[in-house]
Amino acid sequence: MAAQREAAIAAEDELMICDFCSAPNPAWRYPAVSFFDLFGSRSVEDWMACDACHARIVAGDRDGLVARALKSPGVRAAMGVLGHALAIRYCRDLHERFWRARRGPPFRIAA
Repeated sequence: MAAQREAAIAAEDELMICDFCSAPNPAWRYPAVSFFDLFGSRSVEDWMACDACHARIVAGDRDGLVARALKSPGVRAAMGVLGHALAIRYCRDLHERFWRARRGPPFRIAA
């Protein structure tokens, strides 16, 4: 029988957002190890996902995940500086690094 991990509970003053699309109140936590992105920024351990991004991850819909990420305010702002093509490349690369950094199945975050 596989070990089960308890649901994460956010601290009362902790603002949690989806690490893929920046939606508030993500419902899923993906265990992961830390890694660096293309620009040298460090992603520290677990990733959070909203229900919509979680569904795309489970389905292996990487293109849908990138399309959703490109609609987030932070990525849209970066597109003004980086351009659309580089923003897409960055999202694809970041998500590939996430897939390699994953450690185990996702678990639901307690509401």
